[in-house]
Amino acid sequence: MKTTGGELWQRHQVKIRFLIVGVWNTIFGYIVFLVLYALFRRFLSPHFVAYMTASVIGQVLAVTNAFFSHKHFTFKSPEKGWAALREYVRFAGTYLFSFALSLILLPIFVELAGMTPQIAAVVIILICTVFSYIGHSRFSFRSR
Repeated sequence: MKTTGGELWQRHQVKIRFLIVGVWNTIFGYIVFLVLYALFRRFLSPHFVAYMTASVIGQVLAVTNAFFSHKHFTFKSPEKGWAALREYVRFAGTYLFSFALSLILLPIFVELAGMTPQIAAVVIILICTVFSYIGHSRFSFRSR
């Protein structure tokens, strides 16, 4: 079966929207972390507790922001109620997979491949973006 030009354009539109949301969510998550860390470092001790608390809460807020952005803008999912909650659980699971993958790849790239952590992080972001797109398009927001 031959693919039409309209179908190809539609696939690229979703990928472009996915990247736009990814950039937005990266900025959003980082700003949330900075704000929370600035707040928590005044009230929480030791320092480790302040930045880890900011990181955990920031991650939850960033994943939730990403979910709604991808649901409504990228994949335009119509699910509501319990079906939308199931989407959220699948979505969070996809992010958990990407997070675990990055924790595995970082020491491999730095310690075994000899990359700097900064370069390794960029490579990992690119790899995780591909896995994230596949996971969200085929698992998190799959059509029934």
